Amino acid sequence: MKLFSPMALWFLILIPILILLYILKQRFEERQVPSLYLWQQILMDTEATSPFQKLKRNILFLIQLLAVLLGILALTNPFLQLKNKEYENVIIVVDTSGSMSGIGEKDTKLIEAKKKAEDLVDSLAYGSKITLITAGNKCKVEISNSQDKKEVINKIRSIDATNSAGNIDDAFSLVKAIADQHESYKVTYFSDKAVEFKELNAELIYMKSNMDNVSLDYIADSLNEDQLKVLVRATNRGKKDKTSEICLYGGEELISVKDIDLSPGETKTIYFDNVPRDKEYIYAELTEKDGLLEDNIIYSVIKQKDRRRILLTMEKNFFLEKVLSAMKDVELYKTISGDSPEDQFDLYIFDTSIPNKLPEEGNLLFINPDKDSKFFKVASEAQGGKAEIVAHGVTKYIENSDFVIAKLRELQPPYWANPLMKVKEKNIAFVGEKNGQKIGAIGFDFHNSDFPLTAEFPIFINNFVSYLVDRDSFATTQFECGNPIEINPLPETEKLLVTNPKRKVFELSSEFPVKPFEETYTPGIYEVTQKIGKKENSRLLSVNFPVSESAISNQERVVNMVNNSANSKGGLNLATYLITAVILLLVLEWIIYLRLYGSRY
Repeated sequence: MKLFSPMALWFLILIPILILLYILKQRFEERQVPSLYLWQQILMDTEATSPFQKLKRNILFLIQLLAVLLGILALTNPFLQLKNKEYENVIIVVDTSGSMSGIGEKDTKLIEAKKKAEDLVDSLAYGSKITLITAGNKCKVEISNSQDKKEVINKIRSIDATNSAGNIDDAFSLVKAIADQHESYKVTYFSDKAVEFKELNAELIYMKSNMDNVSLDYIADSLNEDQLKVLVRATNRGKKDKTSEICLYGGEELISVKDIDLSPGETKTIYFDNVPRDKEYIYAELTEKDGLLEDNIIYSVIKQKDRRRILLTMEKNFFLEKVLSAMKDVELYKTISGDSPEDQFDLYIFDTSIPNKLPEEGNLLFINPDKDSKFFKVASEAQGGKAEIVAHGVTKYIENSDFVIAKLRELQPPYWANPLMKVKEKNIAFVGEKNGQKIGAIGFDFHNSDFPLTAEFPIFINNFVSYLVDRDSFATTQFECGNPIEINPLPETEKLLVTNPKRKVFELSSEFPVKPFEETYTPGIYEVTQKIGKKENSRLLSVNFPVSESAISNQERVVNMVNNSANSKGGLNLATYLITAVILLLVLEWIIYLRLYGSRY
């Protein structure tokens, strides 16, 4: 046993003072007695006035003395070391991946893990340095080398489920780096997965589950005439036969219900026909509750836009091709000058050469045109200079760009076009719209400029293409919990908002490059809104529980596992128990006092 506040032992000087007070205390009681009896009583009192005779059979005094001793001992913060060695540094790793949202022995495994982690912190010796790490789709140090138990416990209580895919072994490098800084340390994992400790001094508090689980793994829709055909895939991940109903909703309207029977480990696909296509999103839900509720529902957004098709006609333009290839939401097709495919495209880009016959449909972009077109006129090639940027949605975020053009061709924009760049008052780039067809032009070869070497070049091309083809802001509409959502806002966007399924609104910066939205820990439908002046452009996205986290059953082979959290305790803090004992002694003293002297009152 260790005393962490031994200075409190000075209070032991109160013991002789208490004894002295009892010795000096006089006790008189008024009674009417015969005079002969009085003389006999005086003789007995004379014998009883010796100091230690006053202490004889005084149970109240003994109780008070014991209470004082226990109170002083509590002030010394006594700590009783149990099985484990006392470690100066303790590293706690809590698994927050999706499977920890499953039901454990009584509550969710994450809640049970947090309670056991709190008990571990409470049991540690005073002065222990505690590091807390959470491990979900990414590892994060929540608290480092803290000696404040209250702070650590509050942080543990604030840990939320991420519902994300994760591998707790990914935390090894981080834990190893922290552990290598200390000579004496102990790592304790709280997880429902096996952990590879390697050379770490570590243990695993395994979070068991006694429940089976059926998961919805996949949902997709296809267009069949004017209606949708929806398929839903379900898997029984338990050890018993399961029967349930799968309900299909369009928006919040129930569309269809089908029964499904699954044997252990079986996967089945259910088809729903004649589903109305007028809904923005659909979702399927299992009616039977099981060991993991989060994977009992799966969402899908009805396809809103096709990927934009771009045809690039050129001889060689490495810089432009590189930027266009990086756009995930477009399909890029390439051809050489003079070749005119019969397919329809959303955007035609002509590098240098302009065909005699331009497409009647689709938008057009001309780069370094070598002759006039029916939309604009081109001057002969001339010496360039420093470019000046004209304010426009396409030139957003490149206003401070500084680059020089060696050679250029001056363009004469039509009345319906807006200039984008100038060199010495000469227009070298413009964009506009005529009869529903968007048209843009750039009057210089990228190879004759240092513009492609600047950070603003990909921004400019991205904005230009987004304006011409009204690009979709998302390469996909289905995501897993914990995965970031990459948003490509329109160049004119002034405000970017994301609303999660709980109707919490997040405002993102629309400045390029837009940071991915990472708060995707709640399954459901997310709405992304782009505000352009008085207009709003809204899109829906679906975020689902990851299939990889649906296996919540106990793992048969878990190495280095500790099932009993008591084994992980560093020791026992006796102060709380001693204070409780003092309170009980005082209550006992009061009861005895009332029994002995209560009748007088």
